[in-house]
Amino acid sequence: MKNVYITGIGTGHKDLMHPRALSAIERADCIIGAKRMIDDFSYLGKTSFISINIEEIYSYISNCTHEKYCVLVSGDTGFYSISKKLTWMLSQSTQYYIENIPAISSLQYFCSKLNIPWDDKKIMSTHGRNTNIISAIMFNRDVFLLTGGEFTPDIICRDMCRKNLGHLKVWVGENLSYENERIVQYTAEIIARMKFDSLSVMLIHNPDAIDKDMGLRSIKDDEFITGNTPITKSEVRTVSVGKMNLKCGSTVYDIGAGTGSVSIEASMKLTEGTLYAIEKDKDACELVKRNIEKFKAYNIELIEENAPHGLDALPAPDSVFIGGSGGNLDEILKAVLAKNPCVNIVINAIALESLNAALRCMDKYKFENVEITNISVSKAKKAGPYHMMMGQNPIYVISGKGCGH
Repeated sequence: MKNVYITGIGTGHKDLMHPRALSAIERADCIIGAKRMIDDFSYLGKTSFISINIEEIYSYISNCTHEKYCVLVSGDTGFYSISKKLTWMLSQSTQYYIENIPAISSLQYFCSKLNIPWDDKKIMSTHGRNTNIISAIMFNRDVFLLTGGEFTPDIICRDMCRKNLGHLKVWVGENLSYENERIVQYTAEIIARMKFDSLSVMLIHNPDAIDKDMGLRSIKDDEFITGNTPITKSEVRTVSVGKMNLKCGSTVYDIGAGTGSVSIEASMKLTEGTLYAIEKDKDACELVKRNIEKFKAYNIELIEENAPHGLDALPAPDSVFIGGSGGNLDEILKAVLAKNPCVNIVINAIALESLNAALRCMDKYKFENVEITNISVSKAKKAGPYHMMMGQNPIYVISGKGCGH
């Protein structure tokens, strides 16, 4: 049986490594890992294999005759490590004894240097992942990030500035535990003008983070800044958002966003997602911007276009709400179905002609699970000592799901 010790080297400095990790390295017949890791133990004269590719490492161990292997991984083996997949691959065979040896993670080390706890932080990694950093900042007071690739600290902070979050306090750490270690604290606006190593860590503090419970309630109409632009009323908004079948990480379009009321209410449920508000009217776009700032809904991207124009550059949507199509409903549905043939669609219509147009399109594109709901809302208004029910315009809510082809 081959013994494979997947060994965390922590932040890198030997003084911070677990004695069991050092012992495993000393007893190994072969050391595997990145060149910088293996170089630190070159004095042992061990056979080595330089690689951080999981499949290459697995193949090497499978085809070699050594008895004891030590796979060196950065940080802790249980914290965004290649150990997860490598352990699973090796465990499919009975010829391996596998042991993971933990280490101090960059999260633990960094927070200890700042003299703060880490158990209340939102933890994220940008290494090869589609990470929605803005949504994380929006809903969490403290976000810890492992940066990498194109997501360097300065790039992340530039995106924060674009979202009017440049005032937030940011800590950045690079080369942790080494002699050239650097830890700085500035606002995102200042960090955006600095340069850091790609493989750094960040801590972003947002004292005005939104309570996730906001997504559990209906927002009252009078909470929105409306101006002269029509607003989708609360009861209709609640039903429409519910029929979009949102998930926390959904990508959503709100076409004909108006004041942004549907955008705002939906965005509160997208704790890991993004909403694209598409609106052609300049005055309405200004209202959307003001409501985004009021509700701190920074996971909304405003697109000032007349749909379907402006949709090509957007990622594929999971759900689309159409509050106003400008007569382009057929073209809009064709465009979104091309991006996601299984997209969830919700359309609001007041006029019977709009209802008929929506149903024709639903039939043309073979939507499944089509539902038509008529909502008639009356609210009490006080008139002297009496209360009179005042009716609103009835609204048709049409929903369906793309058939997948």
